[in-house]
Amino acid sequence: MSDLRYTAKRAESTEIPRPKRGEGQWALGYTEPLNKNEQSKKDDSPLNVRDRILNIYSKRGFDSIDPADLRGRFRWMGLYTQRKPGIDGGKTAILDEEELDDRYFMLRVRSDGKLLSPATVRALGEIGVDYARDTADVTDRENIQYHWIRVE
Repeated sequence: MSDLRYTAKRAESTEIPRPKRGEGQWALGYTEPLNKNEQSKKDDSPLNVRDRILNIYSKRGFDSIDPADLRGRFRWMGLYTQRKPGIDGGKTAILDEEELDDRYFMLRVRSDGKLLSPATVRALGEIGVDYARDTADVTDRENIQYHWIRVE
């Protein structure tokens, strides 16, 4: 009499076959595709934005800012767009960046945990008084953040 029990061949691997990708491993030569931030750095050095802020955007206003500078290179200068008032954090994943952005910036100044001299603290305080509606926030990472900064 023959054995009627089912005998399945054991799977060699449970891994689903997928095409190999570079995973951004630059050391192995995978330099493409670039994400949006890396493409922005490739197009123009992020440090060049300082001159544009001082000589162009501060004179022509918020509407003159190149979107690649606004959401990319400005961050190299510590400037981040603020969210429009009334939009809670839960909507940041739903709305486009343009819908979220206000015409004001948050300026982050790093202090790296160093002891600040009285003159430095006074200068940082003056930034808050002159440009950030008399405010400054000290973060849990010991950075200073100023809100309501205008480019003009």
